[in-house]
Amino acid sequence: MKIGVLGWDYGEMDPDAPCLVEAGRERGHEMALFTLEELAYTPGAKGGLNIEVGGHDAESFDAIISRAKLYGDDWQDRVERLTLLSKVPGLRLFDPAEVWVRGYSKFLTAQKLAEAGLPTPPVRSAVTLAEVETAWKEWGATIVKPSFGYRGVDVERVTDFPTQTAVVEELLARYGTLVCQPYYPTQYGEYRITVAGEVTPINMLKLPAAGSWRCKTLEGASFEYFEAPPELQELAVRAARVMGITLAGLDVLPTEDGYIILEVNPIPGFLNIFGPERHQQTLHGVFDWVEKQVSQP
Repeated sequence: MKIGVLGWDYGEMDPDAPCLVEAGRERGHEMALFTLEELAYTPGAKGGLNIEVGGHDAESFDAIISRAKLYGDDWQDRVERLTLLSKVPGLRLFDPAEVWVRGYSKFLTAQKLAEAGLPTPPVRSAVTLAEVETAWKEWGATIVKPSFGYRGVDVERVTDFPTQTAVVEELLARYGTLVCQPYYPTQYGEYRITVAGEVTPINMLKLPAAGSWRCKTLEGASFEYFEAPPELQELAVRAARVMGITLAGLDVLPTEDGYIILEVNPIPGFLNIFGPERHQQTLHGVFDWVEKQVSQP
């Protein structure tokens, strides 16, 4: 098959895009790497647009694996580009634009998972201080954050609303609408399960740094590999399939009432964090899934 990899970049920020290309070549595929900026449009033979990507006619590919970045000041252009690529006749895109937007959106993720009966936190939207206060009065400690966010930026815990109104006002001014969810204690850590097609090669336990509630490795949280129990692996794979994401990083919190799925991230990074064997399992898990889907009518 001819398979393209739509990279975040050429390996500077995301080293896994070139690794996917190499893994595909090992499996006998014709591979090409390009970025979203390399999409070009020319007049189509029957009107509309002909789409080229990295100098290739997009219709010449059997499949494209996308690790494209949608964040940034130019997000409208980037979403437009990925949407147009998603509509190319005969091309299987892993994953199309609507899947990526759903994965980025906290509201859309919560709705999609809940429709499938998967465990998610309760969610409220807030566009005013009063609406955040309503959430805080209902749940006590409350997480407030933007619906479209990444790496935990501007995620705040409101424990005493009257003394934290300035923080909430700043977030409301910046984003307009905030996601409100009850805060669940994190002292026992948070799981990161990486799903590649139908397998979970990378299972991580993240523990917050002393004095912190955040399970963010970039903020000092520790992490270690652990053998995820079958029910957690099954939950993660099911959630990834419900979301339609080929390669997903799920943040799952253990609670007294069972697992709670916090996020299903569409561009998990650090795929080599536990060594080359699990890295290769992840890359080939992606191709196992892509080959399976393309071979089906």
